[in-house]
Amino acid sequence: MNENEKKPGWKMIMGGIALIIVLFIGIKLVFWGLEQVIPKQGDVQSVQSSQSASADRSSGAEGPSFCVHCGKELPESFEWGQFCPWCGGKMEGEG
Repeated sequence: MNENEKKPGWKMIMGGIALIIVLFIGIKLVFWGLEQVIPKQGDVQSVQSSQSASADRSSGAEGPSFCVHCGKELPESFEWGQFCPWCGGKMEGEG
């Protein structure tokens, strides 16, 4: 066997195993952090249902409550097809 070719020693094998373990733990920590930041599915549904309930209680005309372009709150008298008073973007279509 040529002297330039070396068999992987136990140090390389242990280093590879340690690298896999560190990466596995790192990925677990990332997903744990995301679970802490992003709300659970049940929380999202309760927020959406409360928003739809408040929209139903408003005046009979269905209109957006926030601008889809800039995200600012729109007046209660706002209807689809009008322009946003904040950014000037046209609010087209329903829903």
